[in-house]
Amino acid sequence: MSRTKFAIIGGDYRYKLLKELLEKDGYIVSIYGNIYSESTDSLDSCIFNSKAVIAPIPITKDEGTINMSENFKISIDELFNSMASHNVNILIGGVISSKFQERASLMDINSIDLFSMEEVAINNAIPTAEGAIMTAIQESDRVLFKSNTLVIGFGRCGKILGNMLYGIGANVSITYRKKCDEAYINAANCTPINIKDFDRDLSSYDFIFNTAPALTLNREILKRIRKDTVIIDIAQAPGGVDYNYARKLNLKALYCPGLPGRVAPYSAAEILKTSIIDIVLDS
Repeated sequence: MSRTKFAIIGGDYRYKLLKELLEKDGYIVSIYGNIYSESTDSLDSCIFNSKAVIAPIPITKDEGTINMSENFKISIDELFNSMASHNVNILIGGVISSKFQERASLMDINSIDLFSMEEVAINNAIPTAEGAIMTAIQESDRVLFKSNTLVIGFGRCGKILGNMLYGIGANVSITYRKKCDEAYINAANCTPINIKDFDRDLSSYDFIFNTAPALTLNREILKRIRKDTVIIDIAQAPGGVDYNYARKLNLKALYCPGLPGRVAPYSAAEILKTSIIDIVLDS
């Protein structure tokens, strides 16, 4: 049984479950600043004698402070200094910018972005897609079965979401940029739509799911969407919809970040645990 210690800083409910899963595997875990779990007295006591620090997803929203609840304010410098004073040089988090990584490197801290790992991103796309479908069902007075559905983007989430929607019985159109993606979409029994032409028949869709990390649904596009169409945006912040204009048009456009942690926290915690252990064992 390993006695390696992990320090968890902040995080949502899945981080409480992550702590329990790590402890179940025999690891020692301290947690600080998580409102769902009893915390240590201080940041220093949490990090003391740890092999690695597990930080929130996203790790920061302002490049100045760690993404924590209001009750626990920690600057990036405070975290780095505490890690350095305790000789901890592995920092694991999510959605880490190059600027953050450069600052960490100056302190001899190896900052590892979980979402840059292909296996994490793919596994995380499954609860994300399920959560998007759940939200669509809750927000519409239509069933997905035989509905006309558009998925914007054919990345990890787009692929899995399109497959799930087809399995439910929806008529699924998916945008593509590459010719090889067009072939994949056809092979999946969905309708490929060139991204340059996706706005031609917008009024025909009952559901629109955006996975593309860009302002895809701008003002001109939103004007052509039916008032009863449900728009679900699961793209990385700030999303792909002009939400201010969508509200003016009384469109039902919902931004749904962090779905795995909200709709399937246990599964999300299991995904993180496996990768975190692999990272630390390989270090």
